[in-house]
Amino acid sequence: MLRIVWFGVAAVIGCGLATGDAGAAAIRCDTCRVDRDFRAEAVKMGAGTHLVYNLRANMIQQYYVGHDSTDAGGGEVTRAVRSAGPVVQRETPPAPAVEQIRRGNGGSVEVGGTLRPTYFVPVDMLGLNPDARSRTAYDYVRDQNLRGMVESAVGNVNVISQVVGGHGLTAATDLPRLAANDTGFRDLARPMFKVIFKDGSFVMIAVNPEHQNGESEQGSERTAAGQFIPSDLQGVEGTWTDHGGENLARMATHMASLGATMTSSGPSGGSVKAITCSGTAAAKTCAVEYRIR
Repeated sequence: MLRIVWFGVAAVIGCGLATGDAGAAAIRCDTCRVDRDFRAEAVKMGAGTHLVYNLRANMIQQYYVGHDSTDAGGGEVTRAVRSAGPVVQRETPPAPAVEQIRRGNGGSVEVGGTLRPTYFVPVDMLGLNPDARSRTAYDYVRDQNLRGMVESAVGNVNVISQVVGGHGLTAATDLPRLAANDTGFRDLARPMFKVIFKDGSFVMIAVNPEHQNGESEQGSERTAAGQFIPSDLQGVEGTWTDHGGENLARMATHMASLGATMTSSGPSGGSVKAITCSGTAAAKTCAVEYRIR
């Protein structure tokens, strides 16, 4: 059964929100409901012009926050003026920003209350050949042909429609068109497919119905328990454990194939308890700790 998880709206949407003012900063505030909430968020950011928005509530306000009254000019400042605090003026937000929030609200509601929904997709849904379906994320990090086949399948409109449904496909197609390229809104509108291989390992792939292929999220390959699968020797750094029943034998083999020097301790023939790796980018040593089965 296809499972779906909805992530919250990414805070970075505000980094590219069209403001019409080069100095304005966009601030996400999911809890802002009334004027004083928006005002407080703007004041918290300090001096400058700030757009404060709540996408789910389809609300956006703009404030100019001046420097503290003590900075108003030369001369001695009285105690009363010093306690007055910054000057705050509410302004009319630019029309492009208001329109983005309005459309983003409508689109996000259509695809589950977020601009970036994540769908759990078993590899069998992609229509790959039997050999490709039997592979894992360990293979994915090193096999460019496997990567190409999976990305091509994820970009297939029939696969997308099967996974997200008709209404979701329409929303996924419309959302990237809602804003100009320089807003940062477009990238956030792409759904994510969490492609799950037979062993439970997975990779995250961004979907854009306007493109022929999906786009793998760099470094997103994980084991079934969510542990990082390095794609090169430089990434072999840190500690991997068998918590959650993780079988680390494949990880140890994978690290050795990347060029890491492997050492071992513990009972011979036991299961791998932990792998700890360190060293320079070009020379890594991994200590493999075994335990009795």
